[in-house]
Amino acid sequence: MPLSDHEQKLLDEIEQALYAEDPKFAASVRSRSTRTRSRTRRSAVLCVLGVVAGLALVLVGLITNLIVLSVIGFVLVVGSCGYGVQILRGRGRLGGTATNAGGAANRAPRPSGGLKGRMEERLRRRFDENQS
Repeated sequence: MPLSDHEQKLLDEIEQALYAEDPKFAASVRSRSTRTRSRTRRSAVLCVLGVVAGLALVLVGLITNLIVLSVIGFVLVVGSCGYGVQILRGRGRLGGTATNAGGAANRAPRPSGGLKGRMEERLRRRFDENQS
């Protein structure tokens, strides 16, 4: 959910006031976000290289009839893919997008997954509607 024009304007004003009040802190926050981006890119490149190297090991293992080499390549591919997924999930949680800035604090906690959680949520909504 993107910010409205008014909210974006307020956010820009707060940001400008922060830069004016404490430029040293603002510079450290800015450099930290660029470090996080470069670290994410580097990790993504390593994941891609891991997948390519793993596939190469699997192929070489199949051609030379070395099962151990194929197994090592398969483990490398699965590990690289798992690490890549973890990086992609972590990027959204770190607050790198504007949608995560304040929305999560305003929402009620979600019930646990599954049938029981959905039933409890429906019951709460009905109870709240009857209270109004």
